[in-house]
Amino acid sequence: MGNTGAPPTPQPQPAGNTGVTMQRPFIIALLYLLNLVLGISAIVGVILAYVWRNEPETQEWEKTHYTYLIRTFWISFAVGVAFVMLWFGAVFGSILQAEMTQQGGPNEPPPAMLFVGMFGGMLLLLLNVIWFSIRSVLSLAKAGSAKPMPKPKTWWF
Repeated sequence: MGNTGAPPTPQPQPAGNTGVTMQRPFIIALLYLLNLVLGISAIVGVILAYVWRNEPETQEWEKTHYTYLIRTFWISFAVGVAFVMLWFGAVFGSILQAEMTQQGGPNEPPPAMLFVGMFGGMLLLLLNVIWFSIRSVLSLAKAGSAKPMPKPKTWWF
Protein backbone atom coordinates (compact mmCIF):
# COMPACT_ATOMS: atom_id res chain seq x y z
CA MET A 1 0.00 0.00 0.00
CA GLY A 2 2.84 2.39 0.75
CA ASN A 3 4.72 1.25 -2.32
CA THR A 4 4.77 4.21 -4.70
CA GLY A 5 7.24 3.01 -7.28
CA ALA A 6 9.61 0.35 -8.50
CA PRO A 7 12.47 -0.71 -6.25
CA PRO A 8 15.72 1.19 -6.81
CA THR A 9 17.92 -0.24 -9.54
CA PRO A 10 21.35 -1.36 -8.27
CA GLN A 11 24.24 0.64 -9.69
CA PRO A 12 26.55 -1.39 -11.96
CA GLN A 13 30.09 -1.96 -10.71
CA PRO A 14 32.89 -0.49 -12.84
CA ALA A 15 34.19 -3.09 -15.30
CA GLY A 16 37.71 -4.37 -14.86
CA ASN A 17 38.09 -3.18 -11.27
CA THR A 18 37.84 -6.48 -9.42
CA GLY A 19 40.71 -5.86 -7.03
CA VAL A 20 42.43 -9.02 -8.28
CA THR A 21 44.33 -7.34 -11.11
CA MET A 22 46.74 -5.57 -8.77
CA GLN A 23 47.56 -8.86 -7.06
CA ARG A 24 48.35 -10.94 -10.13
CA PRO A 25 52.18 -10.72 -9.91
CA PHE A 26 51.82 -11.40 -6.18
CA ILE A 27 49.87 -14.58 -6.94
CA ILE A 28 52.50 -15.79 -9.42
CA ALA A 29 55.38 -15.14 -7.02
CA LEU A 30 53.44 -16.97 -4.30
CA LEU A 31 52.92 -19.93 -6.65
CA TYR A 32 56.67 -19.94 -7.30
CA LEU A 33 57.41 -20.11 -3.58
CA LEU A 34 54.80 -22.83 -3.10
CA ASN A 35 56.67 -24.78 -5.77
CA LEU A 36 59.39 -25.45 -3.20
CA VAL A 37 56.84 -27.53 -1.29
CA LEU A 38 54.41 -28.72 -3.98
CA GLY A 39 56.82 -29.17 -6.88
CA ILE A 40 54.48 -28.19 -9.72
CA SER A 41 52.89 -24.83 -8.91
CA ALA A 42 55.62 -22.88 -10.75
CA ILE A 43 54.32 -24.33 -14.02
CA VAL A 44 50.89 -22.91 -13.23
CA GLY A 45 52.56 -19.61 -12.31
CA VAL A 46 54.51 -19.26 -15.54
CA ILE A 47 51.42 -20.09 -17.62
CA LEU A 48 49.46 -17.41 -15.74
CA ALA A 49 52.31 -14.94 -16.30
CA TYR A 50 52.20 -15.53 -20.06
CA VAL A 51 48.40 -15.21 -20.16
CA TRP A 52 48.11 -12.15 -17.91
CA ARG A 53 51.02 -10.32 -19.56
CA ASN A 54 49.08 -10.07 -22.83
CA GLU A 55 45.75 -8.92 -21.41
CA PRO A 56 44.71 -5.39 -22.40
CA GLU A 57 44.10 -4.19 -18.82
CA THR A 58 47.60 -5.19 -17.68
CA GLN A 59 49.45 -2.19 -16.28
CA GLU A 60 53.07 -1.39 -17.09
CA TRP A 61 54.34 -2.16 -13.57
CA GLU A 62 52.71 -5.60 -13.82
CA LYS A 63 54.41 -6.30 -17.15
CA THR A 64 57.81 -5.78 -15.51
CA HIS A 65 56.90 -8.42 -12.93
CA TYR A 66 55.69 -10.86 -15.58
CA THR A 67 58.92 -10.49 -17.54
CA TYR A 68 60.95 -10.93 -14.35
CA LEU A 69 58.97 -13.97 -13.22
CA ILE A 70 58.96 -15.64 -16.64
CA ARG A 71 62.74 -15.24 -16.84
CA THR A 72 63.06 -16.55 -13.29
CA PHE A 73 61.18 -19.70 -14.28
CA TRP A 74 63.13 -20.41 -17.47
CA ILE A 75 66.58 -19.67 -16.04
CA SER A 76 65.83 -21.85 -13.03
CA PHE A 77 64.48 -24.57 -15.31
CA ALA A 78 67.68 -24.51 -17.41
CA VAL A 79 69.85 -24.74 -14.30
CA GLY A 80 67.66 -27.61 -13.07
CA VAL A 81 68.18 -29.49 -16.34
CA ALA A 82 71.94 -28.93 -16.02
CA PHE A 83 71.76 -30.30 -12.47
CA VAL A 84 69.92 -33.42 -13.59
CA MET A 85 72.39 -34.05 -16.39
CA LEU A 86 75.40 -33.53 -14.11
CA TRP A 87 74.04 -35.63 -11.29
CA PHE A 88 72.81 -38.52 -13.43
CA GLY A 89 76.03 -38.43 -15.41
CA ALA A 90 77.92 -38.89 -12.15
CA VAL A 91 75.62 -41.69 -11.01
CA PHE A 92 75.78 -43.55 -14.32
CA GLY A 93 79.54 -42.98 -14.44
CA SER A 94 79.86 -44.69 -11.07
CA ILE A 95 77.67 -47.59 -12.24
CA LEU A 96 79.83 -47.97 -15.34
CA GLN A 97 82.95 -47.92 -13.18
CA ALA A 98 81.52 -50.67 -10.95
CA GLU A 99 80.53 -52.78 -13.99
CA MET A 100 84.00 -52.49 -15.47
CA THR A 101 85.55 -53.54 -12.16
CA GLN A 102 83.28 -56.62 -11.93
CA GLN A 103 84.17 -57.68 -15.48
CA GLY A 104 87.83 -57.97 -14.65
CA GLY A 105 88.91 -54.43 -15.26
CA PRO A 106 91.39 -52.70 -12.99
CA ASN A 107 90.10 -52.17 -9.46
CA GLU A 108 90.60 -48.43 -9.21
CA PRO A 109 89.01 -45.97 -6.84
CA PRO A 110 86.20 -43.88 -8.30
CA PRO A 111 87.51 -40.94 -10.30
CA ALA A 112 87.51 -37.52 -8.72
CA MET A 113 85.12 -36.30 -11.39
CA LEU A 114 82.46 -38.61 -9.94
CA PHE A 115 82.54 -36.73 -6.65
CA VAL A 116 82.79 -33.37 -8.35
CA GLY A 117 79.79 -34.26 -10.47
CA MET A 118 77.65 -35.50 -7.59
CA PHE A 119 78.48 -32.85 -5.03
CA GLY A 120 78.80 -30.10 -7.63
CA GLY A 121 75.35 -31.01 -8.88
CA MET A 122 73.91 -30.88 -5.38
CA LEU A 123 75.55 -27.50 -4.79
CA LEU A 124 74.16 -26.26 -8.10
CA LEU A 125 70.68 -27.39 -7.06
CA LEU A 126 70.96 -25.65 -3.68
CA LEU A 127 72.15 -22.39 -5.27
CA ASN A 128 69.34 -22.61 -7.82
CA VAL A 129 66.73 -22.98 -5.07
CA ILE A 130 68.18 -20.02 -3.15
CA TRP A 131 68.33 -17.85 -6.31
CA PHE A 132 64.77 -18.81 -7.30
CA SER A 133 63.49 -18.05 -3.79
CA ILE A 134 65.19 -14.66 -3.56
CA ARG A 135 63.82 -13.55 -6.94
CA SER A 136 60.32 -14.75 -6.00
CA VAL A 137 60.39 -12.92 -2.66
CA LEU A 138 61.65 -9.72 -4.31
CA SER A 139 58.80 -9.81 -6.81
CA LEU A 140 56.34 -10.61 -4.04
CA ALA A 141 57.48 -7.59 -2.01
CA LYS A 142 57.41 -5.17 -4.95
CA ALA A 143 54.04 -6.45 -6.19
CA GLY A 144 52.53 -5.99 -2.74
CA SER A 145 53.12 -2.25 -3.05
CA ALA A 146 52.37 -2.11 -6.81
CA LYS A 147 55.93 -1.10 -7.72
CA PRO A 148 57.64 -2.24 -10.94
CA MET A 149 60.70 -4.45 -10.97
CA PRO A 150 63.68 -2.14 -11.62
CA LYS A 151 65.55 -4.50 -13.98
CA PRO A 152 63.12 -7.16 -15.20
CA LYS A 153 65.57 -8.67 -17.71
CA THR A 154 68.46 -9.14 -15.28
CA TRP A 155 69.84 -12.55 -14.40
CA TRP A 156 70.56 -11.53 -10.83
CA PHE A 157 68.29 -9.62 -8.50
